[in-house]
Amino acid sequence: MSVADNKILSWMMKGSVEYNKVSREIDGKLLKEAIDYDYKPMLETITNYFERYKTPPSFKILQEDLAEDIDMVQLAGIVEDVECEENEILYYVDQVRNRFNKRLAKKLAESAEEINNDDDIKDFNSNLLKTTSKIERLRRSAVFAEGDFTKSADTRLNNYTFTVNNPDIISGVLSGYPELDEYTFGIKKSEMMVISGESSSGKSLLMMNYAINAWLGGNIAYNKNKQNFANGKNVIYFTLEMSKEQLEQRIDACIASIRHKALMRGFLTDEERTRWQASLEFQKNYDKHFYIVDMPRGSRTLDLEARFDSIISEFEPDLVVVDYLGIMKPNRDFGQDWLEVGHTAADLHEFCRSKNMAVLTAAQRKAKNKALKNNGGNDLNDLGRSKMIGDNSNIVILIEQREDEHLIDDMSLHVVKNRDGAKGEFKLLKQFEKSKVISIPDNWVDDNGDENGC
Repeated sequence: MSVADNKILSWMMKGSVEYNKVSREIDGKLLKEAIDYDYKPMLETITNYFERYKTPPSFKILQEDLAEDIDMVQLAGIVEDVECEENEILYYVDQVRNRFNKRLAKKLAESAEEINNDDDIKDFNSNLLKTTSKIERLRRSAVFAEGDFTKSADTRLNNYTFTVNNPDIISGVLSGYPELDEYTFGIKKSEMMVISGESSSGKSLLMMNYAINAWLGGNIAYNKNKQNFANGKNVIYFTLEMSKEQLEQRIDACIASIRHKALMRGFLTDEERTRWQASLEFQKNYDKHFYIVDMPRGSRTLDLEARFDSIISEFEPDLVVVDYLGIMKPNRDFGQDWLEVGHTAADLHEFCRSKNMAVLTAAQRKAKNKALKNNGGNDLNDLGRSKMIGDNSNIVILIEQREDEHLIDDMSLHVVKNRDGAKGEFKLLKQFEKSKVISIPDNWVDDNGDENGC
């Protein structure tokens, strides 16, 4: 009876976060091969249940499913009694991985000893290719998923049934802006959204508001009557442009709906101070994470990934925000700006695919000029510095830059790429003095006469 196998199965049974942690470390099909023979029926039951319900079964359900095999029932009872800690699981995954690696090498060596003629050489070469492929996958190759389309029919039907019964669960991370969510249905796992705008257009502020809305869910932080502490999302926010303290001040101003300048300089009104203190109390009691990582300009996706892998030992994030793509560097140098920016976008998209994570970032758009003015300038060609940004994004939002933009109260946005939906235009209302961007109220009247303060 293997300690490592017991530990891994016990860990996977804890919940979907723990199950996915193992799945990220070792290919699911290989785990079925690598696990000790006695545990295969149990792992098969756990995997099938997770594919259908998106959560592992309880031990009671597991034992009911294995009821015809008394030995399996007893083994499930043993696994139930096993404790596996967060700081142990990767060690035991490595043990199983290395054990399987040795088994593959031993079989290959035995195959080599049986070579007597040309046909044996062909068989050996075939075994060599298969073994090499498995070893690469064992160390997590670049293949995200694979399999015969005809073999997944039941899984796809189960997934559709799950969608019908759980319509809210299958949406992506919503923005809190109905105007935008109608187009995108949120940023889904393995998708990257890019918000593009000129300097000082509000792209970082809009991105921050998206993250805050996702984190808050339906809660209003400063209003106790509108706090149910439910339906929020966990966010990791990488800030490369401003310090953690600066970002926290903007977040506080946004969620308390108070003037950022007054918070920063210490002249809040009594009403603003009361709202801010109420929102701070909410934050202390809220169980969703808004985790800020302050990193230097020029950081690479590999640097972000290293921090991400460390953070997910504490909680499972729903959204990763990177502020922003244009001041990062690619994982390897290319020498030319358009290639550097383009490959940074490719690296970031690869990160969101490999981690099965929703990612939101921002990029520069081209400065407005006569040519852009003539054609509207609101399409993918308007992305600045590199066309590869659009190629590596699932959703692209452009902030329109109009004449006297600083005097206009609304923000005009264009969905210029939407891989799974329609493109179009919508507007939001600027409240830059409160570090906010909000949906336009029904009773709002356009007034271009007042300048927005920041």
